[in-house]
Amino acid sequence: MGDWCLIESDPGVFTELVDKIGVKGVKFDEVFDMDMIDPSTYGLIFLFKCNEKEPRQVVPYPPPGLFFAKQVIRNACATQAILSVLLNSKVKSLGKVLTEFKSFTAAFDPEVRGLSISNQDAIRTVHNSFARQSSFDFVHDDKDEKEDSFHFIGYVPFNGKVYELDGLQEGPIEIGPVSGNDWLATVKPEIQRRMQKYQSSESSEIRFNLLSISDDPSYPIEEEITKQRFIRQRANIKLVSFGEEVFLEDEVDDDDEPDGVLTFEELPDDVAELKKLADDATAKIDKLSKDIADDLKKKAQWKKENTRRRHDYVPFLLCALKHLARKKALTAAFETGKTEAKAEAEKKLAEKQNKTAAAK
Repeated sequence: MGDWCLIESDPGVFTELVDKIGVKGVKFDEVFDMDMIDPSTYGLIFLFKCNEKEPRQVVPYPPPGLFFAKQVIRNACATQAILSVLLNSKVKSLGKVLTEFKSFTAAFDPEVRGLSISNQDAIRTVHNSFARQSSFDFVHDDKDEKEDSFHFIGYVPFNGKVYELDGLQEGPIEIGPVSGNDWLATVKPEIQRRMQKYQSSESSEIRFNLLSISDDPSYPIEEEITKQRFIRQRANIKLVSFGEEVFLEDEVDDDDEPDGVLTFEELPDDVAELKKLADDATAKIDKLSKDIADDLKKKAQWKKENTRRRHDYVPFLLCALKHLARKKALTAAFETGKTEAKAEAEKKLAEKQNKTAAAK
């Protein structure tokens, strides 16, 4: 059983994570207003500060087919909450890894399912690919009371009812029946109750994060773009074989070939037809790319951010500090920082005192 790293609650991280596991055509979105969520969404992932286990009434005999797993290893709760939603939903393309895993663990009890997740190499490897790189090793102290502990849980509709799936509990928790097709009307009051409870506590906790999992409407269009890129490349390569001077606009890997692409033998042998085929493919690629330009831009930004998350910036920072020290600018910068920090602290203290005085 290998170690699992902490990962950030972020739609870009989670979308890439499930894609690498093999799930296709789903996306994660941050939820700011539950009234704006599409009821067809597969489930919700809720992140909250968790200092102690809240006793809850669990379902003693869960309905057949409901996937629930106990969390038996530290730091795996994010991926486990995601799996709890995906394995209880009707995602169109669950992928080979999760399809086989669901079948393999169907007869297991929650404890053994949790162990199975922890020992699933493909899932663990993808999860740990989001570990933050650092030149230093930080040792986590489980006894440190100042250390904030956050936890992920999932909410899903299943057979006419809504369930909370929390790996720290003994079983699934029934939230209530679904009225019509709007399961979110059932789960919304529960999530609001939990948020209000934490906000009204001594710590006045406001650090929450809610993500939805739903179909990605841009995915079929991206698949068609990929198909047209293959068609264009093959038509152009065949044109080159006929002595035509053709600029190959991009390269695609034959190992990723989608269904419906003609082989070189099936392509026409007429140069004019091949040119028209390549031109038509380019026109379709341009049009489809414009249709989902915002989604493609967002995914490109997610990819860039995820790359940055994995990068170790410590060597760069140490180098910068050395240069500042050589220029004798480090001490001055440090003193400026101290002055600004002191001014900010005094400002916050004054604001707090003013609020206290106003309350009296």
